Amino acid sequence: MSDPRFKKEKGFTLVELIVVIVIIGILVAIAVPVYKHMTTKANRASVEANLRTIDSAIVQYRAANKGSVPAAQGDISTYLQEWPTGPDGVTYQIDGGRGQANKGANTDSWFGTGPYKLPITTWP
Repeated sequence: MSDPRFKKEKGFTLVELIVVIVIIGILVAIAVPVYKHMTTKANRASVEANLRTIDSAIVQYRAANKGSVPAAQGDISTYLQEWPTGPDGVTYQIDGGRGQANKGANTDSWFGTGPYKLPITTWP
């Protein structure tokens, strides 16, 4: 017969649990900033790609209309399958005076100014 007082306990010690919690905390502290940075890069790339798509439609419009500038979104709609939509509700518009695509929503928190100017195409 075995004495129940000497039965081996199964489970983790407090030190083992604290070590695991500290390791998980370190991993989270590393992963969250990396995730935020990657999300920011993805949002920026999406906006840039959409501006390039609109810019390409503007170039096609100008080529087909003897260099005239599109005044509104509807002018270039035949050159796009659909009007692009951006991340986090970013909207795009056309500057009718210059015929350039611009981001309409405030994206400065994750878009910033960047190393080059957007919109991509500048006309004389």
